[in-house]
Amino acid sequence: MDLVIGKAGDQDVAIDAQELVTGRTCIIAQSGAGKSWGIAVLCEQLLEARVGFCLIDTEGEYASLRDRFPLLWIGTGAGCDVELGRANIRDLMQDAICSRKAVLFDVSEAPDMRLEAEKLAVILYDLETRLKQPYLLIVEEADKFIPQSGESAAKIEEISRRGRKRGLGLLVATQRPSLVAKNVLSQCNSQIIGKLSIENDLKAVSIFFSSKKEAAGLAELEPGEFFVMGGLARERVKMRFRARLCEHRGLTPRLEAAEPVAPGPCAGSRKTPSPAGETPARPCDEPEDTPAPAGDAVVPVLLREEALDIAKGKRKRRFFVLEPEERIVSAERVYRPLYRLEVRYVGGLIRKATRAASFVVDGETGCIVELDRGLKVRPGFSELLGLDEAAVRVVTGLANGGSTLTEIEAETHLAPATVKKAVKSLKTAKLVTEMKTVGETLVYVPLLETEVPPLSALRPGADLPMEPLREDPPAAKVKEASLRTVLKGLEPTAEIVGLRTFYYPVYRIGFASERGSRSILLDGCTGKELLFPVT
Repeated sequence: MDLVIGKAGDQDVAIDAQELVTGRTCIIAQSGAGKSWGIAVLCEQLLEARVGFCLIDTEGEYASLRDRFPLLWIGTGAGCDVELGRANIRDLMQDAICSRKAVLFDVSEAPDMRLEAEKLAVILYDLETRLKQPYLLIVEEADKFIPQSGESAAKIEEISRRGRKRGLGLLVATQRPSLVAKNVLSQCNSQIIGKLSIENDLKAVSIFFSSKKEAAGLAELEPGEFFVMGGLARERVKMRFRARLCEHRGLTPRLEAAEPVAPGPCAGSRKTPSPAGETPARPCDEPEDTPAPAGDAVVPVLLREEALDIAKGKRKRRFFVLEPEERIVSAERVYRPLYRLEVRYVGGLIRKATRAASFVVDGETGCIVELDRGLKVRPGFSELLGLDEAAVRVVTGLANGGSTLTEIEAETHLAPATVKKAVKSLKTAKLVTEMKTVGETLVYVPLLETEVPPLSALRPGADLPMEPLREDPPAAKVKEASLRTVLKGLEPTAEIVGLRTFYYPVYRIGFASERGSRSILLDGCTGKELLFPVT
């Protein structure tokens, strides 16, 4: 029996129902990539084929399956068929296995969802040891029940190893494969894997790919795209899941526009006393118990434990047997200030026109950064900070083979005295050097580490999820005036028309050994090491 679950181009993608129901499968994709949608599609196809399964629902988002299909809903929410704490789970599951019935095991309101999942797994394993009927256990958010570290539901792990001979299949789903017990993932001979961008997660799924480069390609997938691999398909195929038959209630709620409210008087401006029993309104300048947001910050994805795990692999190796190994001495999450700049300038080779550029600058170093599934450091303004406009114009206009003073004057349209002053300051900053040509002509050669890109080539990157920063914001070393000077040096018509500060999470990891100490920065969203220049 085949189940059609999606399309690869114009072709249907079908999977082997027998392999899905009695085998070991993992569905993996980061938040927003379509994992829950895919699980719901699989459930709908199983329900249409009248194949029994039990889904452990951690968010209460699969109840919409009842809109079109008969199934048993065990939970604590309104509308469930049986209350979780009062149900005879053994009798209900025996009936479900024998009658090929689907069960929604909703633990979203349970005081201890891991404990309830463990009880269910024990019952299913015992029943199937006797009944030996094909039945599938689906575990959503598997990292909550079978984590790589911490207390785990041991019976779910046993099902992954020994359930197949009993007819009891297992499908585990997670956004964070690096947090799931490795001995369970390694048992999954079928995989449905979507977009992933965190370094640890890519490393965790690399066991399913023939090379690290293939696994790294998961970061390039669009939301909704998945690779189907292993026993489910004859060969690996990239596809999109088919349309849902029922309403999908796992979608992120959409913000709808509303009529604006005119601001009223500040509560602290009341002149009349509060009525008896009423708590007086807080004056405007009185601090609340909860600190006010200090600005927007990119939502961190990487946990501290994961950052420490990555840091272990960053320790410098010993060169001598007796040399002590480098140790991790600190690990803290900090926020890095970033500027999003909106710039207008007059440009164009033939016809001059007002143009716009938008890009992001690191507030610590002045480097240009791009937000793309994490933070990417690009060549930027860091070496130019502290120079005046003339010096910026001179050093960025020098030819690679060097320019004479006369050529510099012609290129920059600056006065001879201004050019000489700029060259002197650039020599002091070690950003240019003097050389003599064969004809004893003195030329000045740039020593910039990286070429500064034109404004037209700068991009801000993708919009990442934000949340209010409720801690003291770090002070930025780079000031708006310095950025304006650099921009004016690059393009005299450039004007900053918008500047917004926001914050990006990074982990500062400290190492120490007898040779000394050092620190590195890890991206708080991807876990990759960030190579900012030393300031």
